[in-house]
Formats: sequence, structure tokens, C-alpha cells
Amino acid sequence: MTGGLLRQTLSLHPLGRLAPPPPGVLATRSVLVLNGTAALRATVAEAVRGLGGVVREDADGPVDVIVDLALCGTGGEDWRPAMRRTVAALRAVYGDWADESAAGRLRYLAVTSLGGTMGLADQPDALPLSGAWAGLAKTLPREFPVCGVRVVDLGPVDDPGAALVAELLADGPLEVGVRGDRRWTILPRAAAVDGAEIVIEPTDLVLITGGGRGIGFEFALDVASRTGCEVVVSGRGPLPGPDEDWSTADDGRFEELTKAAYRDRVDPLPAVRARIRRMREARSVVANLARARAAGARVRYEVCDVTDAASVSALVASAGPRLAFVVHNAGVDAPTRLANKTPDQVLAVIAVKVDGFSHLLAALGDRPLKALCAVGSLTGRYGGMVGQVDYAAANDGLARLAMWAGHRLAYPVKSLSWPTWDGLGLITNLEAAARYMRPIPVAAGLAAWRSELAHAGRGEVGFLSEIGAVTPGQLAGLVVPSDWANRAPLLTRRFLLGEVTAYQPGRLFDTAHRVEAGWAAFLDDVRTGGAPGVPVSLALEYLLAGAEWLAPPTGPDAIATAEDLWAWTPGLAVPHGSCVLLRRARVVGTANPWRVRVELLRAGEPVAGAVFAFGPRPEPRWSPAPAARPRRSGADYRWRPYAVDVGPWREGAGGWTTSVRPSRPADLVVRTDPPEFRLPVGHLEAALAVSRADAGAVRWRADRLDLHGVGSGVPAREVTAADDAFLVTGAGNFPLIGLSKSRWVPS
Repeated sequence: MTGGLLRQTLSLHPLGRLAPPPPGVLATRSVLVLNGTAALRATVAEAVRGLGGVVREDADGPVDVIVDLALCGTGGEDWRPAMRRTVAALRAVYGDWADESAAGRLRYLAVTSLGGTMGLADQPDALPLSGAWAGLAKTLPREFPVCGVRVVDLGPVDDPGAALVAELLADGPLEVGVRGDRRWTILPRAAAVDGAEIVIEPTDLVLITGGGRGIGFEFALDVASRTGCEVVVSGRGPLPGPDEDWSTADDGRFEELTKAAYRDRVDPLPAVRARIRRMREARSVVANLARARAAGARVRYEVCDVTDAASVSALVASAGPRLAFVVHNAGVDAPTRLANKTPDQVLAVIAVKVDGFSHLLAALGDRPLKALCAVGSLTGRYGGMVGQVDYAAANDGLARLAMWAGHRLAYPVKSLSWPTWDGLGLITNLEAAARYMRPIPVAAGLAAWRSELAHAGRGEVGFLSEIGAVTPGQLAGLVVPSDWANRAPLLTRRFLLGEVTAYQPGRLFDTAHRVEAGWAAFLDDVRTGGAPGVPVSLALEYLLAGAEWLAPPTGPDAIATAEDLWAWTPGLAVPHGSCVLLRRARVVGTANPWRVRVELLRAGEPVAGAVFAFGPRPEPRWSPAPAARPRRSGADYRWRPYAVDVGPWREGAGGWTTSVRPSRPADLVVRTDPPEFRLPVGHLEAALAVSRADAGAVRWRADRLDLHGVGSGVPAREVTAADDAFLVTGAGNFPLIGLSKSRWVPS
């Protein structure tokens, strides 16, 4: 850990062999086989037809599956024609695929050509530019919510068509490599910087492409100030001339100038907007260079279009013999849904990263360096936000290209995959980006970057903070290493995910969950009608987790309350050791507050439900009335640990209070990494155990559940009861959950 960041490196992890797909599994499915060579497309088509599929050569009609061979079998020198075909095909199916809500129909298989080891091992037959398709594929679920995606790195195999179709239909990690009869996936591992030290000396020159603004300039200023070296930063546009006073005008004067430009415009509005955007960027560079001069740092600016080989060659030549470090930081991000992007726009985003790095490699030739660094993004490794299929493709392509170069060059070559920096970088909407992963502090990012440049090493290095919003498909296929500090929340979310049967963000979310006595230790804790059962508290946890997948698109992400809660305990009974529960979630209100109704069903009949509202967490509304000592209810539902886990009830000014031993994850679920449920299971069950009950009651109801401090990390300690209201608190009486009108009623 560096400044709260998890530093990770990548390794190969072996996988077992796949079983052959069932006969006819692709019956009636329409499969578009795209890119690659004619011979390879023919082998894939043969495998598809052998399983009953219908092979298409274009996307003019309905398409259920795309097998995208990218650069497979080609020379790999020019990635553009294949990427154009990919973008055209995805745009052609966009309306159908984006609207689909039933899981299981749509699949996209991206095939990379890195020799079967995904770039981590040196393979003479590797085509590193094919890595761009991996980043694109991992981002597609943001735009096609129920599309199953998979990336297969294909090495030499006896029957490539059969191997690819088998991987297409398999479950498991999102990314798999195949070479011969061996299979691997990529396993991230937490790792400290351990390479040999590299000294940045005052006589060294550091070249940073795209370093005039954002994180690139902050690093340029930092390294120049700390080491005394000279840093050259580059950008596409020239600096403003001395007669262009708008470049140094104060912010108020510049805003007056921009208003005048809009008011007096002759050019079309988009052209004026673009001109003002370029002016703002140039002002930022001018201000940054002034900061460097004021700090006594040697930072100078050069014009370079990294997508132009001659321009890059001239930049490298201008650096002279003192050039010791090269950092390829240039990049562009234009987050717009793929349906609204032209192929040229997609290619332009990718080109800055991959062509820019390729041009640097060519311009450097055999020039000795102390280190070469490619600056990328975690969008390549884990997929990007909505509208970032091209940006993710650019960054994954860059990372694979840097791996490939690292296998061949004598000096260290690293790619750094960053999350969003707080307030800096290419992200146009920081608030939206923060929902995907918590932004990192600038100081922590600079410290990590300095450490990387000052130590030898090769390959892709990623920096992670807390992972936030992922798609169901990404969560299911994410490899979560055992040494990740924040792995428990991810594993818990995956456990509660179940099997997705239908999904449409902002509308609906349906899943299936099989409860098995072999792992469901919680069945021993409950008796309903004399049979083992699912605790009502865990039914609420499943309902809560289902609602969170339908959070409002622009926030807030947190659930504040649940209303109209109920559970029919005979429907939660598991008398024969297993059952299947279906979860059905629907958005039922989009005004303030955003509301989601979630139900659990058994054999088509609802057995539990609640309506959840998103918003700020409510303050406790605890005004207890005089009440009798809580007593075990007469409901036909028993939480068996009550006798040993719940202490005596003590009367106080706030009602009757008892201490409850928290339910340990391993006591509820038998797994190597049991889920860490957020609702305090034992404390909720203690409240249910003493809730008022009518004779023969088997249905629990509550008017409202307030989530005051759920997710705060404060452990639950006590339950306070006053008639039919309950408050669960942690240390220092910190409020966690409030429960109103909790009672048991006849069915």
C-alpha cells in the first residue's frame, strides 16, 4: 500500500480444461464472425454450425453473438481496418443489444493475438496491437447490460475454431489465454516496488508527451523540482503568442471574452466551442509553465502530435543526448455512447495511445534510456465507464504494447494503469467517475509515480483504490486475488449477485439464487414450521442488494430507507436441504426519492419484499413510549441462537436494551471467504424474536427500516426496544438501523 493505493502486478494463473459444449447449444442463434483471416473465419463458422448456430457475414439482420477475430492471423501492422469493422458491427446491433433485458442471448467474444499468454510472457508470434480489443470488450457491458463478454488470447492450437467457440460458451474469468492444450487467466497480485534503484540526476532530461496539463504536468513539476533534472513536456498545439493577451488574462476577463465570442460569432456554434476549448487548454499550459518558472523548475514545452511519426521523431531528436527517461502520457477521452461515435472518432482516441507509443519506439531506436514509461488507465484492465469503449481500448492496447516492448528492450519498460486522480486528468465528470472507483489524492499518485520511475521493472503496474460501480457481468468475471485488502466487499457483492436472468439499468433486475445446505449454515439457525429456513434478516439482505443494482443513474447511490417490508416464513423454509429463490427488482418511482420494489419468489409465489428509497441517510427518530419488557413472540418462527447470543433486557430512559453477540460470517456461510453481510443479522433477528405476534402468525411485517449507519464499518452492539420500534446501535450509541412497526401477523 502506498498512500492508500493498492499496487498490483499481473501473473498467469493456470485454468483447467474445458468440457465440450453440449450439442445444439447454439441452435437458432445468429453468429457474426468478424475480422481475422478468411481461413480462421471458416474454422469458427464450422464450429458454430456444428453446434446448431447460424453463421452471418454481416450485421444487416438480427445478430445474437459476435465472434471478433480482430487481428488474428494477420500481420498486425495496421489495426485500423479491423477496428473500423468492429465499430461498424457494434453500431449496427446497438439498438437491439442496448434494449435487450433477458440474459443469455447476447455474447461478444474478442480474440487477441498475444500468443496465448495475454502479453505476460514473450511470444514470438504476438501481435500487441490486438490488445485494444480486450479493453473494448470489457467495457461493452456498460452499453449492452446483458451482453456476456469474454476475451480470449489465442495462441497456436490444433483447432482454433473449436477452441474459440468452447471459450465463447464457457463461464469463468473475463479474460483467458489458450496455447496448445493449456489455459490461463490473469491474476492480479498486491506487490511492493522491488526493482533495482534508478537515479534521476540533474543532468538527465525527462520527456513527457502530453505533459502540459493534468497529471502529466503535475508529475513533470514534481520530478523537476525534486531532482533538478530538465523536463520537456509536449502538446499538440503551439503556445499563444505575446499579442494574444487572452492567454494570461484573469478568469473574469477571459469569461467576458468567451461571452463575446459566442455573442458575435460568425462561425457555427460547434466551431466556436472547439476554439474556446483550445483556448482554455492553452491558458492552462501557460499557467502551468509559469508555475514551473516560479518554482525554479526546468520545464519547457514542445509542440508534438504523437499520432504523426515525423513529429514524434523530431521531438525525440530535439531532446538531445541527455534524454534518459521517456513517459508517454498523451491521451484523449471523449465519453459518448458508441451509438453516437463514428469509427473515425473511435480510431482517433485509440491512436493517441497506441500509435503514439509505437512512434516513440521507432524514434528511440537503439538509443539507451534509463526507463520508458507508458501511462494508462484502469479502464483498460477492468473496463471503463459508459461511453469509454474507445478509451478502454486505447489503454489496454497501450498496456499490451508496453509489455511487448519490455520483452525486447534492454532497459525497463513499464505501463502504469491509474484510477482517476482527484480533480486532475482526462475525466470530464469527476462525480460520475467517483462512482466507479474512488479518486486518488494527487500527492499519493505523485509519490507512487516517482517510486515507479526510480525503480527498474517490467510489465503492467496497476493502482487501485476502492472499487465502486461495476456491471453484473464484470463482477461475475472479475478475478479477486487473496491479497487484496478490499476484497471482502467485492466477494460479498458477488455472493449476493446470483445468476442474472434479466437486467436493464434504471428499470429492472432479475436473478436466481440456489440455497444449499452444504454451505448455508444459517439454515441451522432458523426453524419455521419445524423446518430449517432462511433467516428473515438474510432475506432482507438479498432484497437490499437487489435494489442497489437499480440505483439512480446520476445518484445518490445510497439507500436511505425501506418501507412496506414483509416476509412469509413458510416460503423461506428449506425442509429438503435446498431451494431456489428468484429475486425480482423493479424501479417504481423516479421522482425524489428514487424507489425500487424488490421481491423474493419461490415457485412463482412472492415470499418476501420491500420498497427501497435512495437518498441521504435519515437521522434517528427515536421517541420511545413506555413499554413492557420484551418477550419471545409466539410466531411460528424461531431464531435459535437467541438463547445464547442475546443478553438480558435492561430498562432505561430510551426503552429496553440488550447486548447481542454479532453473527460471525463463518457461522452463516461455509466458504473460504464467507460474505460479510452489511445488515446486522443477529441484532435484527433479536428484534424479530420479540416483535408482537398474533396467534398463528407466520408473516412478518414492518412499516419502515431506516439505514442510519449501514456500511459505516461500525460494528453493531445493542438493540433497544420500545413497543414495536427497535434501534440497533454500535459503539457510543452510534445509530445503525431503525425498525418501525415490526410485528407478526397471520398469513
